[in-house]
Amino acid sequence: MTGLRQTLTRWIAVMAVLLGAVTLVSAPTAQAAPAVAQGATTTICGYTPVPAGWVITSENWAGCSGYGLFTITELGDATTIQACSNSPVPDHWVITAMQTGPTCGSSYPLYSLLKVTTQTTLQDCAQSAILPGWVITAVQTVSPACGTYGTYTVTLIPPTATSYQACAMSPIQDGWVITSSQNGAGCGNYPQYSLLKVTTQTTLQDCGQSAILPGWVITAIQPNSPACGTYGTYTVTLVTTQTSLQVCSNSRIPDGWVITTMQSGAGCGSYPGYSLVKVADQTTLQVCGQSAIPSGYVITQVQSNNSACGTYNVNTLTKVTTQTSLTVCGQSPIPAGWVITQAFGNSGLCGVYTVYTLTKVTTQTSMVVCGPSPIPAGWVVSNQVNGSQCGTYTVLLITKTS
Repeated sequence: MTGLRQTLTRWIAVMAVLLGAVTLVSAPTAQAAPAVAQGATTTICGYTPVPAGWVITSENWAGCSGYGLFTITELGDATTIQACSNSPVPDHWVITAMQTGPTCGSSYPLYSLLKVTTQTTLQDCAQSAILPGWVITAVQTVSPACGTYGTYTVTLIPPTATSYQACAMSPIQDGWVITSSQNGAGCGNYPQYSLLKVTTQTTLQDCGQSAILPGWVITAIQPNSPACGTYGTYTVTLVTTQTSLQVCSNSRIPDGWVITTMQSGAGCGSYPGYSLVKVADQTTLQVCGQSAIPSGYVITQVQSNNSACGTYNVNTLTKVTTQTSLTVCGQSPIPAGWVITQAFGNSGLCGVYTVYTLTKVTTQTSMVVCGPSPIPAGWVVSNQVNGSQCGTYTVLLITKTS
């Protein structure tokens, strides 16, 4: 360790001299006494990056042509150190106090830093980073140690914990949800949250501001609930083996599911409810216009005055299987390996949308397609030709090149 510090210190000294004739304050030598808690100290100009594992411990702003002459100190084995507020704060260190004074110039206070090792609870300043796995459990809004930033009490969540309480500005750990919120619980101007770890539950109630975990859907909403106030309480359900679901419209829709109807007054507060169906081997489906189109399906009909979906259209979907020709609506996805060979206006089949005839590319070496058509890989547009089969669109001759 001593040799490493010696090498680093000499490197910094050489760089400092090259950059502005900066002097070395102290450096360990091979004959030096065993290292104290803190490591080596040297000086650099303010425009020089601070090496990892070092902090700025004092600043002379008259040095280095106005860029500032900084004294930097290696952390070594230290667990506490004082550093200027413009110093990088090393990983796993927190700010526990701050004070003004001449050490760092008039613009930067001096921070007291603490290395987090075996502690499970501690107090730090609000501008300090919250370490992974820690939460804020109390707030002192103005404190002698941290001034107007205030002091936070932070606690490490035990690996075995399944519930805890934390202040609302605290990070929420992955896999946890908010189950209640209360004011005046020691968190200053912020409410205090009760949190629950999601483990084997398949249904639970959480607050509206809580994240909805992947694989869960919202199935009911209680607005202005006693537990969660104006955020309301959500009932959420884990999607497992179900093939149909009733969810609220502000819920995420799981991949591979479609919306088949919507209704108001479905226990979702101000949101409408959706009926969902899991897509399996159906060859046709009727879905609401706001529904995602599953992979491998095309829109073959649009109904605009069907009450099942409220103000949304009802789309008829057809699964692409062994067909070589399809009639689809203009807003339909075009499957890979298919081209548009005809386009015509409103036929009653697709409402206000253009109707396309699609043809599957198989053994052809040339094809006539409409302007909006995708051009398959290995094909090029070789000419524009005359024709009425594409309505207002241009008619293109495409040729296979490979």
